[in-house]
Amino acid sequence: MVSDKTLIRKFTLIGLLFFAIMAFIGGTVPIAMISPDVFSNESLPEQLPAFIIIAIVNYSFAFLLLFIRWKLMKKKDFDNTNQ
Repeated sequence: MVSDKTLIRKFTLIGLLFFAIMAFIGGTVPIAMISPDVFSNESLPEQLPAFIIIAIVNYSFAFLLLFIRWKLMKKKDFDNTNQ
């Protein structure tokens, strides 16, 4: 029988992975929006610093979520409940 603690932990791990993927997508969209201007040798848009900050914040949030997920998966009692 699966305990409630194991179900909550599994749903938490899935949720952390889902939100990390969404944060990676959210960080990639601003980069994809400014890349045509960067490679066309035209003047860069005035919003370039804002796009870079948004991408950095989203990527750092995604890495933080993945780090938390890694720490939760590494816990010893999680390994014992799966056996």
